[in-house]
Amino acid sequence: MTVIEKQYMDSVININRMMRKAQDSEPDWEQRRYEIAKDMMTALINNPDVAASVACGPKPTEGVPVTLAKISLEFADALVAGLKKTQEKK
Repeated sequence: MTVIEKQYMDSVININRMMRKAQDSEPDWEQRRYEIAKDMMTALINNPDVAASVACGPKPTEGVPVTLAKISLEFADALVAGLKKTQEKK
């Protein structure tokens, strides 16, 4: 076995160990919440019907961006709660 092959095998073994550790650890729920809220915010902004209903609905006291952000966080919190329940059942 050449030096390059040995280095490659060592790298593969280390990557495998890291992946096993990652699978055994608890997910970073705050990071997931952020990612979900960010995606929801993008989806809400890109949907003209939703943006218009928020803008034309009852006068939001904070303004449209803050209202959309709060809606995004509510969706994210609900999804994270569901994911946590699913993980606890395992």
